[in-house]
Amino acid sequence: MIINSEQEMLEFGKDFVDYMTSTGGRAGETPNARSRKANTMEETARSRPVEPIVIELIGDVGAGKTTLTRGFAKGLDIKEPITSPSFTISKSYALKNGGRLIHYDFYRLPDPGIMLEDLQENLTNPKNIIIVEWSDSVRNILPKNHIKLFINKLNNGSREIKVKDGQNNTFRDRTRLTRSRISEASPVTTEQRSERKSSLLDFPNKAVPSHETQTGRSERVEKGVIWLSMYLDTSTPETILKLNEQEYRYTFANDLAEKLLKFIHDKLQENNQAFQDISEITFMSGPGSFTGLRIGATIVNTLASELNIPLYDHHGKKHQLILPDYGRPANISKPHK
Repeated sequence: MIINSEQEMLEFGKDFVDYMTSTGGRAGETPNARSRKANTMEETARSRPVEPIVIELIGDVGAGKTTLTRGFAKGLDIKEPITSPSFTISKSYALKNGGRLIHYDFYRLPDPGIMLEDLQENLTNPKNIIIVEWSDSVRNILPKNHIKLFINKLNNGSREIKVKDGQNNTFRDRTRLTRSRISEASPVTTEQRSERKSSLLDFPNKAVPSHETQTGRSERVEKGVIWLSMYLDTSTPETILKLNEQEYRYTFANDLAEKLLKFIHDKLQENNQAFQDISEITFMSGPGSFTGLRIGATIVNTLASELNIPLYDHHGKKHQLILPDYGRPANISKPHK
């Protein structure tokens, strides 16, 4: 199955988790093949075996695993903002049936330690739905019949998705997974994507374009522009920038205000992307360095406003404008006479 845009990935995730909950987590079985008539997730959870639905996401850095999880959350009617658990290892969201959607990312934990016990405990609740990324260190405790969902980044920027069951059989029943008209062909070409890049490639002589309206952004999503999540932490002397799951670190001298925007621009270009490709921004809002937080907040607030994209703090709370949390009163010196 070919996914051409962020919106298609979200819709696929929504349809897929709806399919999983209505079949009790069996990827090879259609709802009509079963005699039960569970119309709600609560009824589904009561009727399936004493195992939670476990989905292993397998894909390179930046493949779209967090975006797909947002689609799962959409299908489960979760209203909270869904953010990557890369820095927190796990994120948990309440479900209407009393269980939880739990999203793990073991990328930073070759030895999962106490998180292994956390995962084991959550695997005992059949009402839970568990998403696992980078599962090498915990795969031996995952249920044998868990679902494997492979996301492959294609050269043209699209994604190819394959679903396999616990016996490594490829799941081919797409009846329920194409309601949102997800493409089976005609991926976006590199040339088409290049045409949609704005004059931001001329940076630093030009600023973020103020003409980037919501309408324009919606048109880009519909046409298949690749999505990009940005994370920024300027709370310490070492700035951390994350583009999807690609992390960059740099220690600025006294030139953070002058060079931060160019630093972000240059890293975007290294990935053949530009400012207008950013789909959302997460900012480490503090506590931390007064100067760093003030400059970082100015950058993310400006980008989010001009690009008309969601802005979150590091707790996952959505903001129209992020105010730095310095952790203590600002030390403002008296003006010189």
